[in-house]
Amino acid sequence: MIFPVMHLGWLLLVLLGTARAEPITLDVQSVPFHDAASGTPAAGVRLLGMLELPAVSRDGLKLSQLSGLAWDDDDGILYAISDKGVLFHLRPVFHNGSLTGLTLLRAVALRDASTQKAIRGRLSDSEGLDILNGRNGQRGDAVLLVSFERMPRIVRYRPDGTPLGELPLPKALKDPGDYRGGNRMLESVCHDPALGVLTAPELPLAGRPGAEGTLYALDGREWRYRRASSDARLVAMECLGQGRVLLLENRFGRLTGTTHVYLRRLNLPAKPGAEPVEEELLTVFDRAHGYQLDNFEGLARHRGNRFFLVSDNNDLFVQRTLLLYLEIGEQRRPK
Repeated sequence: MIFPVMHLGWLLLVLLGTARAEPITLDVQSVPFHDAASGTPAAGVRLLGMLELPAVSRDGLKLSQLSGLAWDDDDGILYAISDKGVLFHLRPVFHNGSLTGLTLLRAVALRDASTQKAIRGRLSDSEGLDILNGRNGQRGDAVLLVSFERMPRIVRYRPDGTPLGELPLPKALKDPGDYRGGNRMLESVCHDPALGVLTAPELPLAGRPGAEGTLYALDGREWRYRRASSDARLVAMECLGQGRVLLLENRFGRLTGTTHVYLRRLNLPAKPGAEPVEEELLTVFDRAHGYQLDNFEGLARHRGNRFFLVSDNNDLFVQRTLLLYLEIGEQRRPK
């Protein structure tokens, strides 16, 4: 059959689009998170697999610098955001409850609402990620919340990168000059059914006590909490419902790398009080105790008390992109 030129072009586009839609089974390497010869593993945590991800590209978008995660239970997709404004659709593979593989389904650039082009430059420093409608029993209706540094804001997106609108920040977070630097802004975001969208900067705002961090609701409410240490950064948080928020904090230095990773849970009352909120230290991973740590910055609840964590390799050959899967027990750890 002979096709007109216009039909040939259309057919070629369809075929190319189909080719790009094929999932890629990533050539991952299973690596240990804890070296038993170097210390005793932390109590109350089950390690269920860690994978080193290759720096592959999909449609010109590199799987690197991952800083946020969100789990879509309805569609079985693990979303990962890079700090270059790229959203990856991933499907984890499990065997006997452990993480053993990963499939890359899609990679899309987040788009600008006014131009519909991929966000660039200072606008593209996406860091925090959470999901709406991820567990409502309906497929295909997910909305993603993305928080940004450099130009602090929170934007709603469809999974294909289409912007759905920017959420108004509380007064305390609007001025970039109030942060402790351009790379110390809205590192994390999550949604609590009762409290709404919550966010927080990586470090306390300029002029605020260094020993305390603050979580912010978009309606202006603020909850103070004690930081894990004076040099710990708040890099991700996950809303667990009923005012409970899981914090991921780490101590990371350009020269020393990551030395500690803290998982702590806050219990936020509907009305903030004058004192820091109640907290629980669930676990701390210490490199000195045999943990193979990297720059873990992303956190997402899978099911029950099981969570994914991902590390940001800063696009440096000396760092790795690690996807960790673990289960956290309910026992209270000492502060």
